[in-house]
Amino acid sequence: MMTKDQLIQQLKASLTKRGSQRIADICVSEPALMHELLLLSFHHEPEIAFRAAWVLETSALQYPEGFRQNIPVFLQRYGDQSNNSCQRHFSKIMMHLLKTNAIPEPFDYAAIIEPTFVWLADEQIPVAVKANCMSILFMLRKKEDWIGEELRAQIEFLMKDGTAAIQSRGKKILHKLAAK
Repeated sequence: MMTKDQLIQQLKASLTKRGSQRIADICVSEPALMHELLLLSFHHEPEIAFRAAWVLETSALQYPEGFRQNIPVFLQRYGDQSNNSCQRHFSKIMMHLLKTNAIPEPFDYAAIIEPTFVWLADEQIPVAVKANCMSILFMLRKKEDWIGEELRAQIEFLMKDGTAAIQSRGKKILHKLAAK
């Protein structure tokens, strides 16, 4: 059994994909550690937070059953994530939760919609996070009438000077929005 301190020590060291997988395997088998991993993704040391978020993403995508009990806390804390590197992992987890209908109902989707729009509009947010935000908001477009039009406007604005990744994701989502 790994302790929280041992987990932090593991996250202080440089991680490979295999190392991330190994820690995810351990955390999934120990529910309290999975919860600690989620909390550590907000750690004051950016490297620890990043590695915790990376392992959290690995856990959520590869072991959805092991992550399930942490979904409510993840949803509650999603919008609190201010570390840009962690936002990439959080947005990937959110896309996965939406694609697999893993969000327990009833749920106030404003807790996802509002921060996701903020991240999409923020000039300091990395391109990969913005692309993920486009996908998240597209999946949520039927939760509120205004989301589709606001998303379209944001994408069109971002595409004016956007990178290749923004252009590509933006075109795909605009096409899907037009098809409704």
